[in-house]
Formats: sequence, structure tokens, C-alpha cells
Amino acid sequence: MTPEPAERGRARLALCGAAWGVGLAGLVLAHLRAPATPWVFAAAALVVALAAVARPALAAWRHPVAAALAAAAGVLAAFVPEPAFFLLAPLVAAGMAWPLRSAEDEPEGIPRALPRWALPALFAASVAVLFVQSANRYWGFGAGSKDLGLFYQTHWLIAHGHAPLNTVMGMHALADHMELLDYAIAPLLWLHDGPETLLAAQSLAIASAVFPLFWLGRQVLESSRAGLALAGAWLLAPDMHMGTMFDYNPTLLGAAGLIWTAWALLCRGLGASLLAAAVTCLSKENLCLYVAVLAGVLALRGPARRSLVVMAMALAIFTVEMTLVFPMFRPGGFRHWEFEDLGDTPAETAAAAVTQPHATADLLLNHPQKRRALLQPLAATGFVPLADPLSVVLQLPNWGERFLSSHRTRWWGYHYGVPAAATAVVGLALGWRRLREARRDGPALPRYVLLCALIVGLLPPYRTPAGNRRSDLYHLRQSYVAAPEDVRTMRAAIGFVGRDPRVKVAAQDRLLPALAGRPQVYMLDRAHEADLVVLQMNGATWPDGRPSWRRRVREIWGSGAFAVAFCQGQTVVLRRGAPPGLDCAPLQTQLTSGAVPP
Repeated sequence: MTPEPAERGRARLALCGAAWGVGLAGLVLAHLRAPATPWVFAAAALVVALAAVARPALAAWRHPVAAALAAAAGVLAAFVPEPAFFLLAPLVAAGMAWPLRSAEDEPEGIPRALPRWALPALFAASVAVLFVQSANRYWGFGAGSKDLGLFYQTHWLIAHGHAPLNTVMGMHALADHMELLDYAIAPLLWLHDGPETLLAAQSLAIASAVFPLFWLGRQVLESSRAGLALAGAWLLAPDMHMGTMFDYNPTLLGAAGLIWTAWALLCRGLGASLLAAAVTCLSKENLCLYVAVLAGVLALRGPARRSLVVMAMALAIFTVEMTLVFPMFRPGGFRHWEFEDLGDTPAETAAAAVTQPHATADLLLNHPQKRRALLQPLAATGFVPLADPLSVVLQLPNWGERFLSSHRTRWWGYHYGVPAAATAVVGLALGWRRLREARRDGPALPRYVLLCALIVGLLPPYRTPAGNRRSDLYHLRQSYVAAPEDVRTMRAAIGFVGRDPRVKVAAQDRLLPALAGRPQVYMLDRAHEADLVVLQMNGATWPDGRPSWRRRVREIWGSGAFAVAFCQGQTVVLRRGAPPGLDCAPLQTQLTSGAVPP
């Protein structure tokens, strides 16, 4: 006898559910780096198959092809986590909230209006979370001399009427990057003089992008809920989290500026567009190229005239900065050509690329962190930008920075990916509009987008540069911050040093940001120029390894110019010319045996 139609329907549901279960199991196994044993796949398939039979109305069960693809990607991800994860994460999100609708689907009813307080509440909550998380990292001595220390000193110098001759870098701040927006941020230190002020400004800037994203959704997509989803995708972007949890950097302000610029170009007039673009360009020289590409794309998707004017302005600012302004502060001009393996200049790099094509291709492409940089922003937006293929062009400036560099910090992580997250969210709006025009945007599309961002942030098969197994913002305490007893003694040492700007201070990496509010503060390689040297015997030693750091400490002490002026726990302050007096067992341990303190 042939099975009854109802039985055949339940069998198809169960089979489709089982495929989705295999995909989900592969995602979790890849994240946990657990053995991919058959029984795990079988158990997950059984559980989801039973759920399919019990809840037959869910849209996921009507898409067996997607389920089969998820199962294949799940098996592959369990054995080869990358790059299978970047396909699997959006597929699993689609199984939980199917984003598309077909012609036979019922049209979406009129959604209930969002309360007026929803957007301000989202902004306020975002500012609070971003600031508290980044400030806690600094308060726990997890921030470093580069970037928070050097940026605090630059802003402190500007706020106090000095030229920004940055002693952490050993150069004028504008010889490193054309971050002219520093002059607008520095006066905030008049309200509160501390590195926290920069972190607060950064948090406000990042969170402010929820407003233009919400307005984009409401005006371009004709949906407040779509606008709220765009804002959520930005706040949940793992690349943005890595930037927030790596000190202060004007790149993050510029990334938020890109979103404001996109909104102004699509929804406002020429004046607002020029203002938003100018602020973004002044955050950092490379952001001018992002603005130019953004305006070029939107010239084909929105008002062409004002977009072309903004594009011309951004390219003009970039040209002036590179050809006229940089040479004023550094004779060699722009210094960040960082393809060290091929050459020190663009000409040398181009010549090596021609003569060594295979080695060049290997350097450009054959590294997992570069592939993460390319795929993570798009996967976190569910690849919806691909619905409008032109939106992929928005990623080209970031791909150029990453792929045309062998400098490892450009590959992935830190603040380098935040502009890519911003342009991916703008591309999300463009792709969403294309789906809406084709009547393919399903009612679950907002949930799908947010699920993609959550899954990519919570269940990646790789660690972040900070060593975390999930997005850095989702950790209440970073693993590298100091222990509470060390925090107490380091704060006591900072109080001992005081705030007299005439005192020259050299400090270990994690101590330097709290001491950088003065004209002369140095990393340990210039300790011979300092009046006080602040050390943490069991602290982080970047950029030295511990053996070379220990040799440096011995050299400082062996100069005979310093004596112990403060010693609590593992924290030591050396003072130039002080009479010998204080005994300090942790310092003696380093000087004599070289043993690492507990």
C-alpha cells in the first residue's frame, strides 16, 4: 500500500527538519571545536525533525533546497570551519526566520506602529553598553599605549594649546595620520580630563548611527521596523565590536560618519551631505576614499548631482592631504605603505608584484584573517547586500586596505574592519530596497538580519584578536585585564606620580594611557629620558616579549640613574636621582633570578 498523503507530508517535514538540524549541529560543533561524531548530527537531526512535525506551519520546512544546503555546509563546517561558517550562519538564520516571500504568499499586513521612545531608548542603551564595556577595559588596565595612550596625549596637548608633538609615537600626530577631527574632539577634555572622555565620545558617535539608519529604513524602505533592524545590524556587527573594544580611534568616528553621509545623500540635501562627508573625511585620510566610493555608488542609486559633488569634494580633500599637508609634517609624506614583504614604496611593490606574481598572490589571498575580513561584514548582514550587486562596490576600499597590505594588523580585527561594517549596513539598505521593489521581502526579514549578526558574533569558529571565542563586546570581563589586587596598586602608583605636567614619565604599555596627560610621556624604550618610570612586574610587556622586557628593566636599573620610590604589590615606580632606600622584592626578583612573579 502507498502511504497516505498526510503521512507523506509528515515525512517530508521530518526530512527537511532533519537537514536543518544537521546544519545547526555543524554550526555549534565548529564553534566549540568539538569532534564531529555521527551521533551528534543524528541527535540534532532527530530533535529538529520532531519540531518540524510538531510545528508544520513554519516557513523553513517549505524550503528543502536551503535545508539540504545547510546540512552540507554543516557537515563541512564541522571538519573545515572556514570558510564554510560564513555560508552556514546565514542559512541557519534563514531556517529560524525565513527572510523571503514568494508571489503566492499573503501580503504583509499593516504592522503596529513603534512607540516613539523606541529609538531614543535604543540610542541611550547603546551608548551605555559601549561606554561601560570600553571604559571597564581601560579601568582594568586592559587598554594600551597604542592606541588609547597616544590618542589621549594628542588630545591633551591640543586641549592645552600645545602642538600635538606625540612622544608615544615620537612624531607630530599629523605625520602619522591626517586626523584633523582631533581638534574638534580635544575641547571635550575641558569637561573631564581623562581617557574616558575619548571613549565616551567614541561611544556617542557609534551609537548616533542608529538615527540615520532608522530614518533610512523609514524613508527608503518605508518601514520603521526595517529601520530598527538596520540600526540593530550595526549595533550587533562583530567588526564594530572589535573596534570599540580596542581603545579609541578616529576610524570609528569616521565609520559612523559614513552612515550619516549615506543618509544625507539619500534623504537630505546638498548642504547636509557636504557637512556629513566633510566630518567623515576629517576623521582620517583614508576615510576620504570610503566617502568617494560611497558617493559614487549612491550617484547610481539616488540623487546623482549631490552625490557627484560629495565625491569630488572627498577626492579633493584626499589629494590635498596626501600631496600638500602630509609633507609639511613628514618630509617623506605619507608613511603607511605597509607591504613590507614586497617593497617600501608603491613603485617597489608594483615591480615586485610583476616579477613575483605567485608570491604576491599568496601574500594577498592565502591567509584566513584576510578571508574573515572579506566575508564577516557581509555574512553579518545575511548577504542581503548582494540583492543589489552594486552595493558590494562599497566594500572595495576596505578590501584594498586589507588585501594590498602584508602588515598583520591590517588583516583582520582591531579598528580596521569598522568602516566595512558601516558600508555593509548601507549595502544592506540598498539590497533590502531591491527585494522590496521585487516584492520578495518577507515579514521575517528584520529578524533574519538580526539573527545573522547575532550568530556571526556569538558562534564563530575562530577567536577574535583579543583571544575571545565570541564577539568581544559579549564578554563582561576581558581575559587580559589586570587582577583586582594589581588594579589597586597600579591606581596607587598613578596617584603617586600625580598630574604635574612638568614631570616626564615612562610607563609600561597598560599603565601609559592613565599617565599620558602631559607633554612628555614615553614607552620604556625611552625611559632614559624620564624622571619617573612606572612598571608592573607581572603585567603585559608589549611590544617586547617578557625576556626582552626583563633585559630592558635591567638596563634601566643598571644605569644607576634611578632608585625605587614606590613599591606596592607588583607595581614599582623608579625616580631619577632618588636616594636609595625602598626595598622592593618583585623588582629584585626580576633583576636577580629573572623568574616570572606569580
